[in-house]
Amino acid sequence: MKAKQIRYPGRKWLKHEALWAYPNLRDHLPDTKLYSTQAFIDMIEQYKVVFVKPDLGMQGKGVMKVTAVKDNGGGYVIRTADRDYAYRNINNAAKRLSLLIGQQQYLVQQGIDLIQLSGKPVDFRALLHIRPGGGQWRFFGVMGKVAAPNRIVTNYSSGGRAIRLHQALGISIEESDEWEQRIKQLSGQIAKAMKKSFPRITELGLDLAIDHNKQIWLLEANTKPHYRLFRHHPNPNLFAKIASSARLIRSNGA
Repeated sequence: MKAKQIRYPGRKWLKHEALWAYPNLRDHLPDTKLYSTQAFIDMIEQYKVVFVKPDLGMQGKGVMKVTAVKDNGGGYVIRTADRDYAYRNINNAAKRLSLLIGQQQYLVQQGIDLIQLSGKPVDFRALLHIRPGGGQWRFFGVMGKVAAPNRIVTNYSSGGRAIRLHQALGISIEESDEWEQRIKQLSGQIAKAMKKSFPRITELGLDLAIDHNKQIWLLEANTKPHYRLFRHHPNPNLFAKIASSARLIRSNGA
């Protein structure tokens, strides 16, 4: 099926390739490759932290974090949702990953040095809708997500909790307005690029990260996103507007 026929493109690789075609977005896209043993070795040697994630997957399921350890003689630690695996040798780490992955298609992605709150990683969800048949993307806002203790993903379904933008950034509400505008501008650029590659999409939930150098990164673009996070938005009426918009959009057919 051609990309332009897909309303809900699920493959992360397909979406990454589509966005990589836009030079203005490349500085916001983590280095990402289709998983192979050699791709993993190259990436972990270059970035020291990588995420290995299913090409098709939702809610952070199946995501693994691999860290090259500097102390105690070095080595590699693979973190899954259930346990950690430690290896001295990179080839043994790669063998374990291959066993964990099995026959599924996975990606290996550059690890981003996320900002943290009380030692827990934080990322963000920006939400946009566009009416079927055209019009402009509507940016509803952005919420922070903080991971549960000892979790490598921030997803609600994995125990993550919603926090407001200024709380996530540790700044005042007034200071967060500038950040929201930056996120809104980048989200609009991403949405336009996605719409060109996948003309039938009508919703976007953009998982964004901010690193310690204040760079904004796109971790994933979801085309049928959950929006429960926005129950916690400072605008008490926003969630109802989002829900109404989503119902209207989804009632127009798959």
